[in-house]
Amino acid sequence: MSQTFTFIDIAGSRAEYTISDKDHHNGFHWSTDHGDQGGAPSFEEAQYQARTVLKDSMAANRRSDEAARTAKYSSPIAYAETYGPANSKARD
Repeated sequence: MSQTFTFIDIAGSRAEYTISDKDHHNGFHWSTDHGDQGGAPSFEEAQYQARTVLKDSMAANRRSDEAARTAKYSSPIAYAETYGPANSKARD
């Protein structure tokens, strides 16, 4: 048996993690829909670990997306393609 939870980060992105019931080693296995997994001695610790991994992963993805957007708009080539002479009629 297992329980699945949805985690929503500060930006509104959603991800799921699952915690399995206690196994034959008296531990709790957890996994995320990002592919991470682990184990903990208690349900609470498993939940904490899974949420922490998701928070870190989602924050890294958000920073990566922001960096890609910044690079796109600060690139001289992207600027020239958008505002260059070929597009001067669109601005006038």
